[in-house]
Amino acid sequence: MRRKVVFRAIVGAVLAASILTSCVKPNTSGLPANIYALQLRANRGDPVAANNLGVAYANGAGVPQDFNEAKKWYVFASEHGNPAGEYNLAIAYERGQGTPIDLPEALKWFELASSHNSAAAKFALGVKYQTGKGVPRDPQEGIRLIHAAAVDGFAEAQAVLAASYLDGSNGDGNDGLAYEWSSLAASKLTGPMGVLAMKEREASEKGLTPAELTAAQAITAQWKPGVDPASPLQEGGGPRPMRIRGQGSGFIVGKNGEVATDYHVVASCRELRVKDPAGKIDIVSRVIADDRNNDIAVVSGGGFGARLKIAGAPPALGETIATYGFPLGPLLSNTGNMTTGSVSSVTGMQQNAKMFQITAPIQAGSSGGPVVDETGAAVGLVAAKLNALAVAASTGDLAQNVNFAWQMQPLKALLEREGIVFDKAAKGSGRSMGELADLLQKGTVKIECWR
Repeated sequence: MRRKVVFRAIVGAVLAASILTSCVKPNTSGLPANIYALQLRANRGDPVAANNLGVAYANGAGVPQDFNEAKKWYVFASEHGNPAGEYNLAIAYERGQGTPIDLPEALKWFELASSHNSAAAKFALGVKYQTGKGVPRDPQEGIRLIHAAAVDGFAEAQAVLAASYLDGSNGDGNDGLAYEWSSLAASKLTGPMGVLAMKEREASEKGLTPAELTAAQAITAQWKPGVDPASPLQEGGGPRPMRIRGQGSGFIVGKNGEVATDYHVVASCRELRVKDPAGKIDIVSRVIADDRNNDIAVVSGGGFGARLKIAGAPPALGETIATYGFPLGPLLSNTGNMTTGSVSSVTGMQQNAKMFQITAPIQAGSSGGPVVDETGAAVGLVAAKLNALAVAASTGDLAQNVNFAWQMQPLKALLEREGIVFDKAAKGSGRSMGELADLLQKGTVKIECWR
């Protein structure tokens, strides 16, 4: 009797296994096993699998690259409330992958993914508000979203947030928080962003006392996603010594050595210092006039160098231009740099007629420097560079040569309003690159923001 029971149990188990096996469809699709398994799960309504399948098709990982197929699965995942699918669908609309480019639709999905707690989407939106790309420029909203993404553990956001604490651009310079966020970012990032994070950590450490550094290291070691780290700065220690929080460029325009630059270069500084390209002359400067709506300012100069003439007409599409400035600030470089390129668009971001786009490479620290035509006349001020690393982190696309300059008309109007004498350029012949370099070097100054 016992043998019959055991036999029946064995037969039952074999039959159950046979039935179970017959229910699982064999992989006859030719797809790799992992892709086939994702497709089975996605077909059964799994939004996570659907998003991962979309990623595979978008990247050509295990399957031929197919953006149309990727978008189909992103839509499925998004319709089922998957934040990653919503974010990837936003990217598809933004880049035109599997669909025509549709920026309003992309923004809708970025916002929805952000509301569903996608750290990547928060960071992407934060970058957009910082740069004014696709949304009204709102630096405070941008830094709020970037901060939220950093707290969630998004490493790229942590590096960008560290930079804002380091230079005080978010209105709250804090070496301690800069050290903590850059340390967290450096522990996870590689490549250019990883190098940036390490440089930020090194720079912020210089502003900490030994006790504050020890506290910052302890806070970082205990940090977990979802936690906003406390500042390690000690209270009641008296005023902290000033040091460089930012660096930009400017060029001499006034008869008395007045220097034109971008307003954001000189905003919120306790002290301004203007230096000649050789670094031999260092004067304390002040803001003489500004037009904040157009991001321009004029500061006092030292009477050194040679003033540049201002062109009478705006630059034309395709026109050859040159720039000069002091890129990358105190983190990586401290020398003047000349770059050349052309006018790639006569308008700026969102068709802003007060700006124009140039192909000449620029970096942080170049802001406020001159843009000159082939005759050496100033046709613009370097305005902004899209943060290529931040954009790459949020969209996966490294923007190249996406740089902007301000048209000269607002600056001329400001100079005339304030009675600052400047030279207007007459039509002249082109100069050699060597002649332009000599002119720009003599007429461009370094501006340091101390706090």
